[in-house]
Amino acid sequence: MNDTANIKRQFYNSLKRGTGEAYLLVRDNPKIDFSNHIIKGALNIYAYDGQSEADRAKYIFDIISISKHQEKIRKAVLKGLATEQDDIWNLTHLFALAKLYAQQNDTELKQAIYDRFLNNPIEGSDWVGAYKILELDGLNGLFYVAEKFGKYIEKNPDDWQDDWIIKRFQEENESIKVYEELKKKAKTNKFIRIYLDNIKRTKASQEMHKTKPIKYKDILDEVLNSKPHFSYFRKRNLTNDEVNLIAMRLIDETDKSNIERLLDIFEFYKFPFDSKLILDFAKQKPTSKNRIVEYAINALKYLKSKDIRTFAMDKIQNSKNPIDYLEILVSNYKSGDFQLLSEIANKTKSEHKIEQLAGIYSDIFKANKTKECKEPLEILYNKMNCAIHRNGIVEILIEQKVISDKIRQEIRFDCDLDTRKLAE
Repeated sequence: MNDTANIKRQFYNSLKRGTGEAYLLVRDNPKIDFSNHIIKGALNIYAYDGQSEADRAKYIFDIISISKHQEKIRKAVLKGLATEQDDIWNLTHLFALAKLYAQQNDTELKQAIYDRFLNNPIEGSDWVGAYKILELDGLNGLFYVAEKFGKYIEKNPDDWQDDWIIKRFQEENESIKVYEELKKKAKTNKFIRIYLDNIKRTKASQEMHKTKPIKYKDILDEVLNSKPHFSYFRKRNLTNDEVNLIAMRLIDETDKSNIERLLDIFEFYKFPFDSKLILDFAKQKPTSKNRIVEYAINALKYLKSKDIRTFAMDKIQNSKNPIDYLEILVSNYKSGDFQLLSEIANKTKSEHKIEQLAGIYSDIFKANKTKECKEPLEILYNKMNCAIHRNGIVEILIEQKVISDKIRQEIRFDCDLDTRKLAE
């Protein structure tokens, strides 16, 4: 493979991951035509989770701005916005990219945003593009969006809309009485009136079908009568007394279904008594009938002992799924463990498992401040396409003062705007 082919391969790998290396390669190799790969990045969002991660429009737009084939790429964006029918997050990304063109006085791409909004929408994506119109044209943009929704509802009377667009616009424009302005327009515009009436009906229906909160006698009643792995308890901020009460019940509990529910709490809170109980649960033979072993292993990440570390190292080194036991090292890491973590990271190819490792390794090295974090975290940095977890990895590398010059240069052009700020 010649140098140009190698550089293009390197560029595309970076582009898919969203790292700033892609920008630097275009900047430093002006004679190489990267346009076909840039177009792929413009038409597709390669994020691990397009819904959780912000769009990568600014990232791609910056790369386009230093390309010598800007018009070719621009035409592809124009066509892509008009024709994308397969992926909601690709379409969201294209709207965001087109908005950046529009803000540079590109009237054709601005019109393309208006033309595509609610025109043959992908199922479940009628909202896509609405807020880009508001960002471009403020209240007049909102009038346009409301009218388009009204026309759509007239043709699709079973459709329903809520008021999230209006609420968000109001929050960002406190000086405007948004609902009052819409109601004024509705007097002479039947489609805006249809839209507002639909929102009113939606709210009434939601109120009618609102589930009444269940009242529990105490925390034990609540835990034992709610679904296992219910993250509500993580958000609840249980008191020490409540955690102790749950733990004492777990010590005496014999019903496996109840054990499962009680154990799950200790994925979010440290078990306050003898850790041997949790370790014994973790050592049980896994069964498809319950998740006791899984929940016990999750709970061990907060607990530290020689026996827990021995159990963890044996499972990490000898089980088919060593990743399942890595979180135990959050409280049981020892100097030199980075070599094992690096080995696992090097062997891991699945993007889902790489994403899992990124979360676990970040937890390990937040709890264990060490320069040993450099090698395993850099391996993941060079493999992962999740900008959210990459941001966390970069923060740790900076905090531990082991960030390489290469990564320090790249993060200035990362797809994640928060990661770019870390360069400062």
